[in-house]
Amino acid sequence: MNDSTTLTNRERRENVAFLGQAFAAAQREPAEVLDADERERFAAEPAAQPGLFFKLLCYGALAAQPAPEAVVDADWRRLETAGVVDALFADEFDLKRYALDPPVSRNDSKGKVIDFTRLAEARETWSRLLPQPSDPDVAVDVLHAASGGALKSRAFWAVREMRRYGLWHDDALDRFACVPDGRVRKRAVRMGLIDLPEKADTFADMKAVSRALHAVLRLGEAHDDVFDLPISMAGQRCEICDAARMAACPMPHCRWRREHADA
Repeated sequence: MNDSTTLTNRERRENVAFLGQAFAAAQREPAEVLDADERERFAAEPAAQPGLFFKLLCYGALAAQPAPEAVVDADWRRLETAGVVDALFADEFDLKRYALDPPVSRNDSKGKVIDFTRLAEARETWSRLLPQPSDPDVAVDVLHAASGGALKSRAFWAVREMRRYGLWHDDALDRFACVPDGRVRKRAVRMGLIDLPEKADTFADMKAVSRALHAVLRLGEAHDDVFDLPISMAGQRCEICDAARMAACPMPHCRWRREHADA
């Protein structure tokens, strides 16, 4: 990483302010996995918490595939309507019936039932995080391990959603509530928000990226409940940046632009 292209803290604050304003203006929100009634049930009915949390984790596992969010959402609705997630949690899933008449056609989504099954079998492990994680520093590690690695960046997503929903209350969790997937890592590094390699994709690397994103967003005084969303839902497609996009990009400061200007 070229030190001469590293952004100052002032420049990072201005970038975060720009991203925050653009996110607020766009009024975009991520998919709502647990609706308002389900969130109320989680808060009021301890017996309902494992099943609702299992639903959230299954969506996270489903979304861990190279497909647009709209495609994932459509497949999730089909799986949910067919009762797949509920049957797995109740240990009533009929694999033969699913194989002969799957509710989804895409192989990436059909195969996710393996990850769902692993999560159902590991409920004793991840249910230790309910109703509140006792140790915020290891919540993502518990989810990653319990899922057999299926929840990698999506372990951070699960923490983010529980915090966004107001169901987990410890603000120490926020350090691990910025989703460090490949797109977010590339955008954050190329914008100059964090000083980490964009290909840092081990789980330990992801924890470092989430902590770094949390720190820079706080530096820029982003709203507490947005986490990585101003970056992940930004209009700037830094991961596919080219000369035309670079010339038209409205980001106030950009490491990627500086590096190519110096080339």
